[in-house]
Amino acid sequence: MQNSVSSRLAEATAPEVAQTIYAPPMRGFDAVVLERMCALNEAHALMLATQGLIAKETAEAILKGIAQVRAEGPDAIDLDPQFEDSYFAFENRLGQIIGKSAAGWLHIGRSRNDIGSTLDRMAARDWCLHLLRQVNVARQACLAAAERHAETVMPGYTHLQPAQPITFGYYLANVARGIEREYDRIAAVYPRADACALGSAAFAGTSFSIDRDMTAELLGFAAIATPGLDAVASRDYVTELLWAVTSCQVLLSRVAQDLYTFTTWEFSTLRFPDSVAGTSSIMPQKKNMLPLEFFRAEAGRSIGALSGSLSAVKGSNYSIGLDSVREGLIDAWPVFARFADALPLLRLIFETAEPNAEMLLARCSANFSTATDVADGLVREHGISFRDAHHVVGRAVQMVIARGEDASGLDITTLNAAAEAEIGRTFDISEETLRGWTNPTSAVASRVVTGGPAPVSTRAMISEMTGRLEDDRATLETRSSHLRHSAQQLSERIATFLG
Repeated sequence: MQNSVSSRLAEATAPEVAQTIYAPPMRGFDAVVLERMCALNEAHALMLATQGLIAKETAEAILKGIAQVRAEGPDAIDLDPQFEDSYFAFENRLGQIIGKSAAGWLHIGRSRNDIGSTLDRMAARDWCLHLLRQVNVARQACLAAAERHAETVMPGYTHLQPAQPITFGYYLANVARGIEREYDRIAAVYPRADACALGSAAFAGTSFSIDRDMTAELLGFAAIATPGLDAVASRDYVTELLWAVTSCQVLLSRVAQDLYTFTTWEFSTLRFPDSVAGTSSIMPQKKNMLPLEFFRAEAGRSIGALSGSLSAVKGSNYSIGLDSVREGLIDAWPVFARFADALPLLRLIFETAEPNAEMLLARCSANFSTATDVADGLVREHGISFRDAHHVVGRAVQMVIARGEDASGLDITTLNAAAEAEIGRTFDISEETLRGWTNPTSAVASRVVTGGPAPVSTRAMISEMTGRLEDDRATLETRSSHLRHSAQQLSERIATFLG
């Protein structure tokens, strides 16, 4: 039996090879992939005709044939793995429509190598734009929640131990800043993917007088990928996007772990509506926060895909190979799809999270989280060093805990006893002053330093981040609009060519 794609190979591809290597990637050939394939081939056909490399009537037949392939949809294409990949399957269908000889002219001055690289670059651009839009929706929801809860006092934690009072809005503002950086990482991939590899051919270019600028412009690329070997052999824009997505997933996993902890019975400081929870088949009382568990797990899946991709690519030669450009990336694309699907869930989490404000404030009053403010008060009003103040307050806290009391047991008598033991002196402090130092709301309000948790500082940061979000949206729309304009330009050029 003859090989389906090459006369060099005297035998048909073994079924084991076809099913193991060629079939899996071809299963993802859908309408989106078909549209990229059609656009790429249309741009190349127009360029060949414009350069006089193929006859006008041949180009007309090719363009009309591509239009029919597009109209028929992916189901009309025979995705037999004997064709090795979707490009040969596409070429086969085009040959069925206009004749194999006419279809064969389309391959002048190019290779599957530069075709595959260009398709991957088009896909990476599309994924960047789609993910960035979804991330922005989540950013907006996070900032809105931060504004709603800018005055909801809660304990801040270090090492998951009560540390100092903050607000839930301040916590979310920090999350929003982290997501903003993750946005930047994803956005940074776009210009590196936005370079057209067509014209690199297998890797050494072509002797035909092609116009690479024309095809790049028709496909909306901002630049031409050079040199040719790197243009076809590298897919680091895909692994970079995978890294950026994984980095964001890790951030979201950490945030999910915080929120998950706060929703436990033992904390009971954060609530979600029942519509955002799951339950148990046996335990009637259960309300399980499955969305938060999902984000923790998804980070692990992304890390696995990233590790797998880099491990596969690192052993490949610096040239075209299955491991460097196909198998090494095969797990990346599903990660992008899952991440895009998860971001609306992230928005929902931000929109529906409801802190138990009363309990959070009570926790701050009981858990010694204002101990630093007491030490600060001693420094400001009684002229001792902070280290001495730290020792005095630390001993006082220890004495209160030894009595089995919470922070409400920290009184003047205890504080002075600790001071006498630590530094050999006492302080003339009123109970009112001490209560002011230990008031969580006052402690938060006093931290008006830039970047601090005081509501006024938090709202200033939220305002600044909201402005940055609007700028990012404008840049994103500019890039999206450019691709739409290029697609329209390609369509108009085809219509004009066909008369």
